[in-house]
Amino acid sequence: MITRPTPAADWDAKAYQQFSRLRQRPVNELLERVELHDPQRIYDLGCGTGIATQLLAERWPRAQLLGVDSSAQMLDQARCLPIKASWQQCDLLDWQPEQPADLLLAAAVLHFIEGHEELLPRLLGRLNPGGCLAAHMPDWRDALWYRLMLDTLEDAGPGHTPLGTPQLRQHMAARPLLTLEDYYRLLAPLTASLDIWETEQLQVVDGKSPVYDWVKVSALRPVMQGLDPQEQARFIYHFLMRVHAHYPQENNGHTLFPFKRIFIVARV
Repeated sequence: MITRPTPAADWDAKAYQQFSRLRQRPVNELLERVELHDPQRIYDLGCGTGIATQLLAERWPRAQLLGVDSSAQMLDQARCLPIKASWQQCDLLDWQPEQPADLLLAAAVLHFIEGHEELLPRLLGRLNPGGCLAAHMPDWRDALWYRLMLDTLEDAGPGHTPLGTPQLRQHMAARPLLTLEDYYRLLAPLTASLDIWETEQLQVVDGKSPVYDWVKVSALRPVMQGLDPQEQARFIYHFLMRVHAHYPQENNGHTLFPFKRIFIVARV
């Protein structure tokens, strides 16, 4: 069953842009594997501030380009881009294209939605023959910082008690992503060509708390939304202590932040 992400306050578009260069890199890696000559209609799903949309416009300037995102603040930033594109505020699970696509791009968005066994085949069904679904998803469930987040939820309350509800902790411990093999078994019968891979990039980030700054605008949003103000303060304090201990600054002032991603290019 496809599970909708928890409704939330709007995204912090300015904070999301802090690492825009690093967020652009996996989109470039993904688009390098997309072998479409002249797509007529492209949808950028979960377009955010338009980091990927701008790359799409540069590569295929003649295509009809539509960016879709649930965040009004993100779309306000995207509309400032000097590109020819349309924008639509819509939850991805409610989105229905007026016409089938030649390319559906989903950059760092599908990992927020559970039920990929239903979601991905449904997206393939919105493509024209020969069309392509291209997606990349952060694979953070086994990451050190994610384990630190789960540990903080378990014991950062008064007297080392848990923070938040059992439902919140269970939700954050869940793993919506499939294995690479399971993505292949799911998509291979539905596609003419299929390319799946995983990378780990050693991200070199700057700032006083760059790992926290990176994850607070995305992965930690459900945590902040599920805690009351006092719990939020306790969580941030104890999580930062752990992150700084495990991700120390190098002698040159940079912080090393390994980051895994899954990539899928599926052509029907």
